[in-house]
Amino acid sequence: MRSQNSDGSRYFASREELRSEPGEVGKCHEGIFQQAARSSSDLLLYPRIIFDLSSGDGYDEGASAAPADPHRAPFPPSSRLTSCRMSRYIAASLFVSLAVVWATPGQTAEPAPEFPDAHLEFFEKEVRPLLVRHCYECHSADAEEPAGSLLLDSRAAILTGGDSGAAIEVGNPAESLLVDAINWDDLYEMPPNTKMPAAEIAILTRWVKMGAPWPKEEAPEFVKKAFDIDARKSQHWAWQPLSHPLPPKVSQADWPLDDIDRFILAKLEQAKFEPNAPADKRTWLRRVTFDLIGLPPTPAEIDAYLADESPQAKETVVDRLLASPRYGEKWGRHWLDLMRYGESRGHEFDYNIPNVHEYRDYVIRALNQDLPYNQLVIEHLAGDLLEEPRLHPDQHYNESILGTGFWHLGEWVHSPVDIRKDEADRFDNMVDVMGKSFMALTIACARCHDHKFDAISQADYYRQFGFLQSSEYRQVRFETMAHNDQVADQLAKLDQQTQTTLTAALREAAAARQSNWKSLLSAAIAVLQTKDADRAAIAQEHGVRVEQLSPLVRELQQASGEPQHPLHLFGKLATSGDDQRKEAFDSLAFTPLDGEFPNHQHLIDFNFATEAQWRTNGYAFGTSPQRIGQLQLSGKGMPEGVRLAGAAVRDARWNRLARADGVEPDQGRHGKWEQAGRTIRTPTFELADGRVYYLVRGSGNVFAVIDSHRMINGPLHGASLKSFHFDAAEGPRWVTHDLRDYQGHRIHLEFSPDGDAPLEILQVAEGDACPTYAPPTTGKFIAAKLKDQPLTDETIAEAFAASLLDATAAIGDPTRDEAAPLADWLVQSRAIAFDHDRDLDMKLRQIAADHQAQETELIDQIRFRSRMAPAMWDGSGENERVMIRGATRNLGDEAKRGLPVAFGGSHEFDALGSGRLQMAHEMMSPTNPFASRVIVNRLWHHLLGRGIVGSVDNFGVLGEEPTHPELLDYLSNEFIADDWSMKRMIRRIVLTQTYAMSSELGGPEETADPNNKLLHRMRIRRLTGEAIRDEVLAISGRLDTQMYGRSVPTYLTEFMQGRGRPASGPIDGDGRRTIYLSIRRNFLSPTLLAFDVPQPASTVGKRNQSNVPAQALILLNDPMIYAEAQRWGGQVAAQAEPRADRIAAMFVTAFGRLPHEAEANAATAYFAERAAQRQLTPEAADANPEIWGDLAHALFNVKDFIYLR
Repeated sequence: MRSQNSDGSRYFASREELRSEPGEVGKCHEGIFQQAARSSSDLLLYPRIIFDLSSGDGYDEGASAAPADPHRAPFPPSSRLTSCRMSRYIAASLFVSLAVVWATPGQTAEPAPEFPDAHLEFFEKEVRPLLVRHCYECHSADAEEPAGSLLLDSRAAILTGGDSGAAIEVGNPAESLLVDAINWDDLYEMPPNTKMPAAEIAILTRWVKMGAPWPKEEAPEFVKKAFDIDARKSQHWAWQPLSHPLPPKVSQADWPLDDIDRFILAKLEQAKFEPNAPADKRTWLRRVTFDLIGLPPTPAEIDAYLADESPQAKETVVDRLLASPRYGEKWGRHWLDLMRYGESRGHEFDYNIPNVHEYRDYVIRALNQDLPYNQLVIEHLAGDLLEEPRLHPDQHYNESILGTGFWHLGEWVHSPVDIRKDEADRFDNMVDVMGKSFMALTIACARCHDHKFDAISQADYYRQFGFLQSSEYRQVRFETMAHNDQVADQLAKLDQQTQTTLTAALREAAAARQSNWKSLLSAAIAVLQTKDADRAAIAQEHGVRVEQLSPLVRELQQASGEPQHPLHLFGKLATSGDDQRKEAFDSLAFTPLDGEFPNHQHLIDFNFATEAQWRTNGYAFGTSPQRIGQLQLSGKGMPEGVRLAGAAVRDARWNRLARADGVEPDQGRHGKWEQAGRTIRTPTFELADGRVYYLVRGSGNVFAVIDSHRMINGPLHGASLKSFHFDAAEGPRWVTHDLRDYQGHRIHLEFSPDGDAPLEILQVAEGDACPTYAPPTTGKFIAAKLKDQPLTDETIAEAFAASLLDATAAIGDPTRDEAAPLADWLVQSRAIAFDHDRDLDMKLRQIAADHQAQETELIDQIRFRSRMAPAMWDGSGENERVMIRGATRNLGDEAKRGLPVAFGGSHEFDALGSGRLQMAHEMMSPTNPFASRVIVNRLWHHLLGRGIVGSVDNFGVLGEEPTHPELLDYLSNEFIADDWSMKRMIRRIVLTQTYAMSSELGGPEETADPNNKLLHRMRIRRLTGEAIRDEVLAISGRLDTQMYGRSVPTYLTEFMQGRGRPASGPIDGDGRRTIYLSIRRNFLSPTLLAFDVPQPASTVGKRNQSNVPAQALILLNDPMIYAEAQRWGGQVAAQAEPRADRIAAMFVTAFGRLPHEAEANAATAYFAERAAQRQLTPEAADANPEIWGDLAHALFNVKDFIYLR
C-alpha cells in the first residue's frame, strides 16, 4: 500500500512497499535503493521516474537529492499520477537506436536542409521553448542518462531516434511517434505527469508538418556508456571459474574435524578471534534433528544418543536422520520456497492448479532418494525431454517429467484484457524463478533495459522467453505414460507389421492376376459396347467368369457417371464409342479436382507432417500421422481400404482413458474436454488474417491457445474454444474458426476428441475465405498409362491391368497420392478384382486373426486410469523478439533461444523443439561456476543460519560478497566430485566442529563481528512456521506421518472471506505435517504467515526471521495450539510418575533438555496455583488433564520452544 506525504504526494515507505507493488519496481530498482544505502554520496543513483508495470502508476521523484533515509523516497505532488505503464514510460523514450554515441559535435543523419527564415523564427519562438520546458530534463545531453536512449536537443538526434525508432516522420505528424506521445495516444503518454495544452500540441504538430525546421548548429555531445558484458564478467567474483584452493594451515591444529573447519578457523585466527566451545550433546542433538528432519528429537532418541559414548555417536545420529523419510519433507519445504509453490492461481477467483500436489510429492521423493542436484535441476528444466526418464523404483512411473511442473506454479489471470502483456508477465515470473533459483541471478531485471549492474543484457532476458514460447502447459498422465509408451510402440509396430504382410499378400495376388485383369476389362468393354450383349458368351470368349464380369460391368457403368470414382476414366472410355474416346480422354485425364487454397496459408497438412509438427499428449492419435496410401485395417485386422488423405486419426483403442479417483480436470470452460492423454497440437504460428480453417472428419474440440493463455474462465477469450460435430461417414468437412480479434498474435491449436466419436484432422489453413477440398482422383495416374497410344479396346485393357498392378505397388507409399484412390477401390472391391480368390481370402484372414490376437493382448496391457500432474509439453522451436522498454507492442530484434551470453555455451539450439534440454545441460555443466556455488551456499545457509554469500538468491553486483570465498569454491568442487549429492554435503557440514559450536554470546568477537559473519559461534535461529506447527503435533502425539497425496484444506477462520473461498479444512489439518496442507494464494494460513512463511510469488531462498507480538498471540490464542496442548496434558495426566518427574519429562520433550532449577520451581508453582484455583487435592491435581494441558500450553510459549540454540 502506498503512503502519503503531508503535502498529499505519495511515496513508498520502504523497499518492502516497493516489492508489494505489482510490476518491476521491486525487482529492477531495489538495487538502486541498496546502492544508495551504501553511500550517502550515491544520490544520483535514484531513478527520476519509478513506474509500476502493471497498474500504470508512476511517480516523478524530481531532481532533488535523496532523503536522509535511503529507504524512504518521497515524491513531490503532481497534478496527475504519472500514468506510465512501462510501455508508456517508454515514451519518455520514444525510440530505438542503441548506438554508443547518440550525438557528437556536427553529427547529422544527412546534410541539414535550408529552411525559410520564418520557419526558423517559428522554431526559436514557439518550438524550442516547449522542448526545453517539457522534454530536455530527460531527453537532452544534459540528462544523466537520456530516457529511452532518445535525445531531443538536435534535429539529427530526433531523426535518429531512440529505443523505439525515429521520433518524427518529417512532414507527416500522423506517423510521428513524438506527436503520438504528446497526444497521449495508445502507446505513449508524454510528458508523463501532465498532458500538454492543446495549443502547445498544435505547435509541435505544425512544426513536424513544416519539415521540422532547425537552425544549423552543432549537436550537443553525448556518449552513451557501452554495455560491456566481458568487462562486467571480469569485474565480478561470481562469474569467475571455480578456483581450487587447498585447505589453509591453522595454528590450532587439533580444533578442525574437517577441512571445512580449517577454512573457518583460518579466518578467525586472522581476525584474532576464538571459536566458541562445542555445544552440549542435548543442544547439538536438538539442533541437528530439526535441521535435518524438521521435528524435535524424542526422549528415547535423546537417551540413546546420551548413552552412546562411541566416537561415531554423531555419525550414527546423522545417518539415521538422513535416512528418515522426514528428511525429504523438511528439505522439500526449502525447495518449494524457491519454486514459489502454491496450489491456486491467485487473483480474483483463486482457481485451483489441478493435481499440483504431485509436484510437491515428487520433490520429497527426489530429496529422500538423494537425487543428484544436477539431475534434479535438469528434470525441472526439461524432464519431459529426457530420452531415458527416471522411473519410480517401485511403481515404475515417469518421475522426471514431474519436475517440469515448477514452470507452471505461478499466478494466472483468468480473463486478462491485454492477453499478450499477461503472457509477458507470466513468462517474466518463470524467468525470474529460474534465474534466482538455479543461478542466483536477477535476470528478470533486464525486462525493460540491459541489467543496470550485472552481465545480463535485455536480449539475454528475451532469449529465455524463447524456451517458454516453444513449450506449453499440459496435464500429463505421468503414472501410466512410461508403461503405455511401450504398449503404444508395440501397437504401432504390430500395425506396421500387419500392413506390410497384408500389402505383400495383395501385391503377390495382383501380380498373378494381371493377365486376368486385362481379359476382364476387355470383356467388360465388349459388353458395354454391344447392345443386348450375351455376357456368358463374351466371358467365355475372353476366358473370365461371368460372375466376375457382371459386377465389373455394373461398377464401370456407375463410375462413368461419377467424376470422382476411381474407375471414372475407364468407365467413360469403356462406354464411349471410338470416335468419342479421344474427346473423353482429353477432357478427363488431366482435369484437376483437388482442393484449392486461394489467398490461404496452408499451415499444416498431416499427410506431410514432420517430426516437429507431430506433437501429442498421449496416444489417442497414435504415434504418427496416417499417410495417403496407407492400408487401413478393420477392427478385426482385415484390410478395409487405403487412405485417400493423410490425417491425425483418433485411435479407438485408447478410448477408455480415464482419470484416477480424485484427479482434478483442468480449470476453465475446456476442463470438460478431457484433454490429458488425448490431445494433438499444431506448431505455433502467427495469426495473419485471423480466420483459421480445419479440415476434419467426425467430431471433436479445438482450443486455440493464444499467447499461451489457458485460463478461459471469464467473460473474455471464449472465442478460442470451438467444438464441431459431423457424421464421420460423410467425409471431410471444413470448420471455420473466427479469431480475427487476435490478428498478429502467436497461437497454436490443440485438438481433442469428443467422447468416443471418431475424429480425423487432415489440414489446417488460414485465409480470407474457406478453402475448397476434393479427394485425389486417378485421372492423371491412369492417363499416364495411355499417353501417346491409340485408344483401342486392347490398349485401354492393358492400361487397366497395369494401373491396378501399379496401384497395388503404391499401397503404403505416401508420395503416390495419385494411385491411392485406385488402390482403395482395389482393396474394397476384392471380390471383383480378385474373383473371390479363396487362397488370398484365407491368407488375409489368417494375417488378420494373428493381428487381432496380438492386438487384444496388447490392449489388455494398457493402463487406462492414471494420476495426472502439470508438466511441460514441447512445441515447435520459437524465438521471442526483444520488447523495447518492456512493451509488448513495441518489438525489436529477434533474440535467439539460449542462456545469457555471459555463460558462453551454444547459441544454436534445437530448431525442431524448444531446446530446453540442451539449455539444462549447459546450465548444469561443471564448468558453470553458478551451478554448484548456488546450491552449496543454500545448504550452508539452512544449516548455519546464513549463507557464505548472504544474499542467497542474488550473486550479482547488488548481492553480498562471500565471507569465505575460498571455502565456497572448495565446497563447490567437493560437491561436484561427490556426484552432486546434497545428503553427503549436508552430512559433512553437520559433522564439522563449526556446526557443533555453541551459540553462547560474549567476548570481544561480538563487538568486532556483531553479525557473526566469520562464524566464531553458532547462530541462534528461530524455527520456521512449519517446524513450529509440526513440533506441536509431534509432542502432542497427534502427528500423522502419512506421506504424499492430496493436500489437506487449510482451516479458514470466519475472517477469511473473499471470492473463490474454498471449503474450510480441519483445525488440526488432520494431524498431517504442514508441508501437506493446502497453499491457496488468497487464503494463506494466518498462523504460518505470522511466522514468516513466504507468499508464493517468486523465489524466496532466505525467509524473514521476525520477532513480533503476533507470534506470541498466535501461540497463546490459536485454537489448534491450545487443543494440542490439552491433548499433551491429557497424556501426562494419565502417567503415574511423581509430579516433578513428569514436569522434567515435559521439558525434555519440549526443549530436549532438563529444566534449570528456576524453571522447575516456576513450573511447579504454576501447577500448584492452577490446582488451588480448582480447589483440587494434590492427588486429584496430578490426574487432572486440564492443569497439565495449561502447563503444556505455557511450555509452548517459552522462547526455547521455537528457537534453536
